[in-house]
Amino acid sequence: MMTDTPLENLEIGDALPERTHKVDWEDILKFNRYVTGGVDTKNIHTDDEVARKAGLPRAVATGRHPVSFITELMVDHLGFGFITGGEVDVSFVKLIFPGDVLTLKAVLKEKTPGEGATRYLFEVSLTNQDGAAVTVGTASGRLA
Repeated sequence: MMTDTPLENLEIGDALPERTHKVDWEDILKFNRYVTGGVDTKNIHTDDEVARKAGLPRAVATGRHPVSFITELMVDHLGFGFITGGEVDVSFVKLIFPGDVLTLKAVLKEKTPGEGATRYLFEVSLTNQDGAAVTVGTASGRLA
């Protein structure tokens, strides 16, 4: 069940509200600039020809892209408890292309009380506009 319920009231199997993200060229170029000191470069993420020479059908998003969507969701719900002790463990199972529209789902898998905080473990997945999973795994953090 998808819910806007505060985390402390979530039950195992409850889902956070889904989010949709479009992967556009500007964001792909921005992510590339993060690792190149602000310089635009041609590589498999920014240039279709380079990607094809590497055996890909066209340019693909970096792994940072889907992870950023997951971490943004976790920070929005867990705040500082994710920033100081959060974890993301995902597998990239399908290529993400410029123009793809991704749907992010997060379902509560475990809720573990601890000293001063409860750890929330979510099963996370991103699917593309065709319904194919592109990134799957878990994300967790504490809520005091």
